[in-house]
Amino acid sequence: MWKISLAFILIAGLSTFYFTSSAYKQTSDSIQQRTFFDATGKLHVMGVVLEESTLRDAEIAFRSRSDSAVFLYPKETKEGQEPQFTGKLEAYFPSIADHTKILLTMIISDADLETMRQRSSKPRIYPNGVIRMNLSSQDILGIQRMVIQELTLIPNLQLDERTIFAQFGKPTITTKVSSSETIYTFPNIGLTATINNEGKDKLIFRNKN
Repeated sequence: MWKISLAFILIAGLSTFYFTSSAYKQTSDSIQQRTFFDATGKLHVMGVVLEESTLRDAEIAFRSRSDSAVFLYPKETKEGQEPQFTGKLEAYFPSIADHTKILLTMIISDADLETMRQRSSKPRIYPNGVIRMNLSSQDILGIQRMVIQELTLIPNLQLDERTIFAQFGKPTITTKVSSSETIYTFPNIGLTATINNEGKDKLIFRNKN
């Protein structure tokens, strides 16, 4: 694939935000076109600041409404053990240009997440074992004020190593998880890029700490 492959992050109505290597090396007058760590160590990406911006801030930046829910992700357990899960509060943006998915993970304590889970709707279990629970009307309003911890892009187009290197340069760490999955780590821009030939590719942005 060529550089156009990463044009999946264009957002309708916004100043275009391209993930090319020059986006990280050159100064831009538009903060929405820059991905960088500020003096406090917080990552600015796609017009939001991780661990500072709220979900409402993201909806304004993306000009899109989000769909939020509690998700329980299954942990690996030994045979005979009770199933265990990792809980997350996530907001999903389904209406970004060219069907690219944006997923935000929100900052929430375990106790507050459990309270929210108890107020949520009947769980929906996906084939991969992930459980989704829709939020109560009370929590749908409250999540708007919650702070973003992590931003994940799931492109509509299949990525490859050549495209990743062309856009972001050489990764600091390359981890071969399996014959079909490789993880590339770029700490200078808070990015972990995963290419999965048998699943979904992901670009995950998070702060260093």
